[in-house]
Amino acid sequence: MTDFFRRQIFNIIAAVFLALFVLVWATVLLRVGTWVPTGTAEAPELNGALVTAAGVLATSLSSLTASALGFTIAEVKRDSAAAGDTSTLVSPAQVATRLSGRVIFAIMVYMTMGMLVLVVWLFKGQASTDLIGAFALSLLGWLVGAAGVVFQTEKTGA
Repeated sequence: MTDFFRRQIFNIIAAVFLALFVLVWATVLLRVGTWVPTGTAEAPELNGALVTAAGVLATSLSSLTASALGFTIAEVKRDSAAAGDTSTLVSPAQVATRLSGRVIFAIMVYMTMGMLVLVVWLFKGQASTDLIGAFALSLLGWLVGAAGVVFQTEKTGA
């Protein structure tokens, strides 16, 4: 049993982190998505711990996935240059094959939750919180950066 945990420790850490991310953001989405305006309140009240946890987890996952993509692209470029390829572009397929399953899964989780947040933000309008808006805008920025990388790495020949 101990050997299993030793071999799987990184997968366990990643799973716990991603589960926390999903749980916290699902809680935020549920509170905001089901909130009905009452009296003078313009948006639902979220406690400070939930807001802090949601912000830290969203920022962390965004940074982790973006840096993993950047490092992988740099690694592919370095290996291509070492092999004599003078092109500054790399194949997206080469980058994708070098990404670990954990990174790919983290990117999918981030984008899925982010798209749900974006939808809630767009449909709830002013009734959504600043937290929702901040994450939605962060996701859009991340997607623009990722799209830039995808289009920059595209090779047309070879």
